[in-house]
Amino acid sequence: MDNQTELSFQQNENIFRTLISESPSPVGLYVGEEMRIKVANKAIVKIFGKGDDIIDKLYFDVLPELKTQSVYGILNNVYKTGNLYEANEARVDLVVNGQLKIYYFNFVFTPLKNDDGTVWGVLNTAADVTELVLTRIQLKESEERQKFALQAAELGTWDLYPPQKIVIWDERCKILCGYKATDIIEYAGLLRYVHPLDEVRLKQAVQQAYDPNGDGNYDITFRTVDDEGLLKYWIRCKGKAYFNYNNELWRFAGTVQDVTRELHDRLEQQKLIALVENTADVVAVADLEANVSYLNKAGYALFGAANAKEALKPGIEYYWGDDKEKVKAEVVPAIQEQGCWNGELHYRNFKTGNPIPVYLNAFRIDDPLTGEHIGMASVARDLRPDKEAHNEQYKLLTLIDHSSDFVSLSDLDGNVSYVNAAGRIMLGIKSQQELEKHNSEYIMPDELLKLSGKVNKALLKDGKWSGEIKYRHFETGESIPVYGTTMLVYDSTTGKPQGRASIARDMRREIADKKALTDSELLLKSITNASPTALWMSDEFGAITYLNQTWIDWTGSPYEEHLGDGWTTAILPEDRQRASETFLRDLEKRVKYEVDFRILRKDGEIRWCIAIGNPQFDANGVFTGYIGSCTDVTDKTITDQQLKQTNRDLNDQIKQFEFVTDFMPVQLWTARTDGQLDYVNQRAVEYFGLPAEEVAGPAWLTRVHPEDQPGCIDTWTNALQTGNIYQYEFRLKDKNGVYKWHLAQAHPFTLDGNIIKWFGTNTDIDEQKQLQRQKDDFLGIASHELKTPVTSIKAYAQVLGAMLTKEGEHKKAQMVLRMDAQVNRLTNLIGDLLDVTKINSGRLQFNKVWFDFNQVIKETMDDLKHTTQKHTLIEKFTETGKIYSDKDRISQVITNLITNAIKYSPHTDKIIVSTRLEGHEAIVCVQDFGIGIPEDKKDKVFEQFYRVSGNKQHTFPGLGLGLYISSEIVKREGGRMWVNSIEGKGATFCFALPVNDGTN
Repeated sequence: MDNQTELSFQQNENIFRTLISESPSPVGLYVGEEMRIKVANKAIVKIFGKGDDIIDKLYFDVLPELKTQSVYGILNNVYKTGNLYEANEARVDLVVNGQLKIYYFNFVFTPLKNDDGTVWGVLNTAADVTELVLTRIQLKESEERQKFALQAAELGTWDLYPPQKIVIWDERCKILCGYKATDIIEYAGLLRYVHPLDEVRLKQAVQQAYDPNGDGNYDITFRTVDDEGLLKYWIRCKGKAYFNYNNELWRFAGTVQDVTRELHDRLEQQKLIALVENTADVVAVADLEANVSYLNKAGYALFGAANAKEALKPGIEYYWGDDKEKVKAEVVPAIQEQGCWNGELHYRNFKTGNPIPVYLNAFRIDDPLTGEHIGMASVARDLRPDKEAHNEQYKLLTLIDHSSDFVSLSDLDGNVSYVNAAGRIMLGIKSQQELEKHNSEYIMPDELLKLSGKVNKALLKDGKWSGEIKYRHFETGESIPVYGTTMLVYDSTTGKPQGRASIARDMRREIADKKALTDSELLLKSITNASPTALWMSDEFGAITYLNQTWIDWTGSPYEEHLGDGWTTAILPEDRQRASETFLRDLEKRVKYEVDFRILRKDGEIRWCIAIGNPQFDANGVFTGYIGSCTDVTDKTITDQQLKQTNRDLNDQIKQFEFVTDFMPVQLWTARTDGQLDYVNQRAVEYFGLPAEEVAGPAWLTRVHPEDQPGCIDTWTNALQTGNIYQYEFRLKDKNGVYKWHLAQAHPFTLDGNIIKWFGTNTDIDEQKQLQRQKDDFLGIASHELKTPVTSIKAYAQVLGAMLTKEGEHKKAQMVLRMDAQVNRLTNLIGDLLDVTKINSGRLQFNKVWFDFNQVIKETMDDLKHTTQKHTLIEKFTETGKIYSDKDRISQVITNLITNAIKYSPHTDKIIVSTRLEGHEAIVCVQDFGIGIPEDKKDKVFEQFYRVSGNKQHTFPGLGLGLYISSEIVKREGGRMWVNSIEGKGATFCFALPVNDGTN
């Protein structure tokens, strides 16, 4: 509290204290921004419940619970803004005597200001209205509980003041009485929606209630209708008329309830009672102790009881003999505990004492609302007619049940009640319950039309139907063809049809046998007719009984002309006798028949054939004839003759070949189609210092350096399997034990499209390898030695350029920048040379990681966009996912391809970079529209130091290493690189990398 505030307070203190102490309402004065309590009368101290020593304490220290309530913000706002705040019935939670209590106040926060308008304190006056607010809340809750109770009971209320003709109805009352909830009810229209048939009765009930000599009670059930006169509700109105001391009616009030459902249930109950009373089965109702309280007409008749006194007895007296004990021990406990029991028992006739077999269904009756057990009931069917009929049926059913055919019985509507044992097995029926279906479920769905059409119509017309139909296996759904007969079964007394009987014979075996025979004949005919060889059969006498279509096609004569011994007419006369005599001789000996002969075909061509016949014997060893073939061997015969001549010619050529190759400076060899070397020249013999047969055998592989053997074998194996040219570099050990590098090459020699030989050479390339290694060593050393001074030159150039720029020598600085650009080119060339030496020496390192293929390509493109002002790099990406590779090396390959595309398309302005996923490969292509590559040069662009030749050589500078390095990187990452180009229209360079199934 500042000095000005203190002074203001002191000047007005006496006035405030007098006002506050005299006030009957709670009053407090809070001074300064910290709200220090300077004045508090007894009324407010009592509310605070904190004791009398609150003067000079901070307001929110005394009442800390208010800091989390709205009072805190309101009071501070009054002090800061100087605006008065009033609240009515505001809730405030105060801790009194250690307990948090709820209060309601009407309070005012009045700001007290200095002459200059600044607030120095807040005067708090309040009125405790807690009791008033709580009373109002309780009254509202009471009204809501009353309303809820009426809604829960589905009651509406009505209130009439007849002398004044005042109507007070709630919404539910209006709706039940036919009005809308929003309608205003006039006294004169109270009976507007009362059913006309109930109006007179309703008026009489009202007049009776209005009679001052009565008790004033009113209770009536009537109907209400809608605007069209249709029934809307059955309602029950209950109320009372009220009279004054002069016996004058002044009020008529009560409740209304929807009883539509109750009356409907009562009506249904009456129908049910009528049904029970007139059913043929015995129905009884008893209490929980089994004392019968109701028995229907059928029960009176069955027990021979004339009246209720004779009929209504303890339940145990209804049973005969030993069944009484069963009822006591089993039936009644089961009903009481489990709720039901069913089974066969014996009632007894009260007059004769004779037992009556019944099937009893007994159950417990529970209160639907409380679930309380309130009684028992039973329904019993007299089994005497069933048992009498069963005795007769049993004999017939025993016979039917042992039939091997399907037999079933059903009612006139087709509901099956019986299927014999054979039928149940045939259809896979497991139980009685399973077979009790409509006969439409016994047949396949596509036979339903036949059932509704032919079968049912024939039954109606003739009383019988016979024919083929497909049954359905219940378990598997299999179609079962049967020959069935369905007939009507007539009642012996009335002569009227009372059901159906069906008999069916399973035709599967019969059909299968016929089909197997037909299929066998068709199959044999199809096979033999499709055979390129003529097939034949003869009987035990040698007469031909069957010839296939091939022989008919060869000879052009009808089938019948070749049967018996007619087949010999197709043989040339000079071969016919020999063929016939050989056949008859072998037939007599019952041995294999084989002979060659010539036939004259229908086109006039003479063909050589070989006929072979195998003797056939039955199960008893009796000779039944021949089964044989006749094969056209003309082409084979000619081929054999040509092959013999070819072999003779080839042997002559080989001798000449061996003579010439011995003078060749390279190792020359030949190999069979299985890869085995079968010839080496003299040069190879001299190199290995071994006999030719040892070099040509499998031992030659042992002379290959162990490190080169796996690759050599894989490449040679692939060539043998694919027929591709074989080429591989490996080290061979000479006769002195020294390994020298050789280039092996081999080409397949084909005849009529088939490889019959491999011709190969081993060329000594050891000297070239040594020169290559020396070159690589030189390039490696030179590149490494150049790298350091070039780096220094670049650094000095950058410093010099910065200095010149700073001094304002921009022209000179620009020249230095051009020098820096040339140094960058030189750095790139040195880097390419270093990469080449690493590739050739096998020291190129790869650091593989998982990365997003498209992301790396995009980042590389973004970097290269700043290096060209003319060309636009266009992205055409599709999702490729992640790959496992060296991220920086792949970026290097992309950079090479894009910079090449820019360099070789100087007169165009766009480069297209596309990606896609094909199979297990991620593919990227860089397409330019520049000078292109000639068709014969496409394979050379990936070689070391290859550049565009001719007059364009100086137009596109470079060492020609970029594509070589790129292709080697891709190969070492397990991928492949290629180019598609049309000269003058541009080129598209692509590479593919494998996409692994694993994830990072």
